[in-house]
Amino acid sequence: MKAMLEPEQLAGQRVIGVIPARMASSRFFGKPLAKILGKEMIGWVYENAASCSTLDEVYVATDGEEISEYCKRQGIPCVMTSPDHRNCSERSNEVCRKVGGDFVAEIQGDEPTLEGDAIDAFIQESLESDFDVALAYAEISPVDAENAHIVKVAMDHRSRALFFSRFAIPHDFKGRKNVSYYGQVGLYLWRAAALERFAVTEPSDLEIAEDTHVLRLAANHFDSLLVQVDHAPVGVDVPEDIHHAESYLKQKGFDEAH
Repeated sequence: MKAMLEPEQLAGQRVIGVIPARMASSRFFGKPLAKILGKEMIGWVYENAASCSTLDEVYVATDGEEISEYCKRQGIPCVMTSPDHRNCSERSNEVCRKVGGDFVAEIQGDEPTLEGDAIDAFIQESLESDFDVALAYAEISPVDAENAHIVKVAMDHRSRALFFSRFAIPHDFKGRKNVSYYGQVGLYLWRAAALERFAVTEPSDLEIAEDTHVLRLAANHFDSLLVQVDHAPVGVDVPEDIHHAESYLKQKGFDEAH
């Protein structure tokens, strides 16, 4: 068993933030550069991550020249990665190999409302435990549980992941209507060695069937810690979600002039 890090040991550990972003999203081509209140979505995500006190450095990871050029114009650190990666975490691993780091906070590029304070709180709570990877989750409504774009999670009594699914789990077989549902949030904290191991592990049949790479964790016995965040951010999976993200940000006091 790996020894847990004591607080004084953490001072010497390098935690990098990586924001994977690619233009060729199957559900929303060009999503990272889609405008939200007049600003590109990847800009929102980077600003939130860059405000974190727990992250030593933050990088955008992309295989797209358009995203790279945008980052250059905005002064955002960007690492060009291979176009052959099968998912965002493999892309994040390439960045870690290039720039170094003991931990990698992977912040999905389609989470424009995930605030820096929430990222900091997640990282701090995660580092109180031992894990290969920590994954953020939030309680969601029964309606959201039926949304296939939201990956649902099931866990044991130690907050370790048992399964992930695009279907509503657990299934309310007897119709009691008192089932709690939890959805994955696009935020991970990896030990660098575990991320490297993940990147060289072949996709499982479960991963391919459900089209979610986190099932590779369950299939290969990664120690996957689930850490709850206060509320689910408004992620952007399809173009229709832009409106919801803008409405949320306006409620938080942002406008087109931001």
